[in-house]
Amino acid sequence: MIFISEQRKVNDFRSIEKREEKKEEKPVEKKNTTFEDQKQLKSLKNQLSGIESKISTLEREIKKIDHDLLMNYDATIAKPNFFDEYQSKKARLEKHMEKWEALTLEIESIR
Repeated sequence: MIFISEQRKVNDFRSIEKREEKKEEKPVEKKNTTFEDQKQLKSLKNQLSGIESKISTLEREIKKIDHDLLMNYDATIAKPNFFDEYQSKKARLEKHMEKWEALTLEIESIR
């Protein structure tokens, strides 16, 4: 019976690791945030959420276009203004990614 209980203990390494991880965590120092900081943080998080939504939409659209190009290149490029629209979406995606990065850095600076 001792062997079985020891085996159960050994099979549950992840729970042991979790207990050890909790012990190793260092307390995070929090800045004293003012009401204005909290208000600004909420606003930035809302902006970040909107940007993430736009990024997700553009990524899906670009992925669909890439798939269409793969499946039927000639028909896909025959659409009017195809290349202009495709490049426009890629440019907007890049612009949103840069904005996302800037917002993330700004949020981290407030925390």
